Amino acid sequence: MSILYRYFYRALVVFSNQIVQSSGIAEELVQDIFLKIWKKRPSFKTTGALKAYLYNSVRNASISYLRHEKVERGRIEAIKRDFSEMQIDDSGELLLHREEVYRELLLAIDALPRRQRELFFMMVQGKTCEEIASEMGITPDSVKKQRQRGLARLRELLTPDALLLLILLISQ
Repeated sequence: MSILYRYFYRALVVFSNQIVQSSGIAEELVQDIFLKIWKKRPSFKTTGALKAYLYNSVRNASISYLRHEKVERGRIEAIKRDFSEMQIDDSGELLLHREEVYRELLLAIDALPRRQRELFFMMVQGKTCEEIASEMGITPDSVKKQRQRGLARLRELLTPDALLLLILLISQ
């Protein structure tokens, strides 16, 4: 298995990078493919069949990643649009509601694992992906991956208004 990894890894990362335009994401996708092969231990009759399997798997994983990213971007834009239409009336009712939403958001972020919690607080402070990566001692792609995992968890915990506020705070 290590021979396969050494022989194909770099070329597969370059191939995936041409699709996803991120070397970190490309590396993660290729590593996932090798992990699946290691777990399943499929047999291939020829080297050509193995090579075709690897390239097809990497291409499919790369395309799936891009589809997921496109859906996420569309969801964020829809939330921004909805939030920009909110108005505060004279009674201040929405203002009070906003404070409750902030409280809910902070409680949900506090419920995240330590590293994700730190990451989200840095994001809310307006730090860039690169700044966060530098402070946490991880790669920018790892920051993005942790953000995705944290957002998935927060979607489960937050009301739509609190989720809207979070996305507005971190997308500025």
